[in-house]
Amino acid sequence: MRIRIWTVCGLMAGFSPGLMALEFDHGYGESSFKFLKLSLSPRSMALGGAGAALLDGIGDADLNPASAARDSGSLAMGQGYPSQASAAGSHVAWNIPWQNRRITLHTRYLGYDDIPGYDGLGRPTAGYGAHTLKLQAGIAGTVFGFAYGVSTAFAQNNIADVDYGTGLLNAGIQRALPWGLSAGLSVINADYWTSSAVDGSILFPPTSIQAGLAYARSFPGEFRASLALDARTRNDEQLCFPAGIEAAWKETLMLSFGFPFGVAEASV
Repeated sequence: MRIRIWTVCGLMAGFSPGLMALEFDHGYGESSFKFLKLSLSPRSMALGGAGAALLDGIGDADLNPASAARDSGSLAMGQGYPSQASAAGSHVAWNIPWQNRRITLHTRYLGYDDIPGYDGLGRPTAGYGAHTLKLQAGIAGTVFGFAYGVSTAFAQNNIADVDYGTGLLNAGIQRALPWGLSAGLSVINADYWTSSAVDGSILFPPTSIQAGLAYARSFPGEFRASLALDARTRNDEQLCFPAGIEAAWKETLMLSFGFPFGVAEASV
C-alpha cells in the first residue's frame, strides 16, 4: 500500500451554505449541494483545486475520475477539516483491479454540526446542521494511450433536517504528452435526476467542467517538480484558473501550493 504525506499550503475557493437531461445552464445561485464543490483530497486542496492532468490517485477522483486508472494503490481513507473548525469531512475510496481495468468505489461525507441560525428579523435562533453524503461507483482504465474514468453517484443533501437527493454522472480523461507535459479533462456532478426541495422547487448540484495542463520533471535523488494550470467553470460560477506547484520526494513526501485565480472569494 502506498502512503503519501503532504504539506498542505493550498488556498481553496469559498462557498456559502429531477430531470432526464444533464443540466449545465443554470444561473448564479441556482445550484445546491454546495459541499460537493470542496474536494476532500489533500493533494487537490493543496494545489488550489488544480490538477485535472496531474492527479493520479483513487482519493483524487472528485477532481478527475481518470486519476484512478493511474493509481497502483487499492485503498484511500481520509479525515479532514477543510474550511473551519465546525466542519468535518471524511472519505473512503477503493480501487479494485479487474482484468486490465479498475472498479472504483467511493463514499464521502462533508458537513457542519452547529451553524448559527437567524429568523426573518435577524434574531438568533437555535443552531442547525448541514451535510452532504455522496456514494459513487465506476470504472477506470486506459485505451489508446488515454487514461479514463466514468462513475455514477447518488448524493443526499441535508439542511436543518430537510433532505433531498440527486443522481450524478462523473467522467474524465488524462493523456501523457511529449516533453513532460500531460493534459486532462473532467466533468463532475452532472445531474440526470434531482428531487424537489421542501417548497417544491428543483435544486441543482454544482456541475463542474475542468480542463488542465501539467508539466513534471524528475531530478536526481528521486525528486520531482510539477506545475499544473487548469481552467474551471461551474453552472453557478464564473470561469476561474486554479494553478499549483508541487515538489515530491520518492512520491511519498510532497510539498504543494496553489491558488484558484479568478475566484471572487478565495479563502483558506
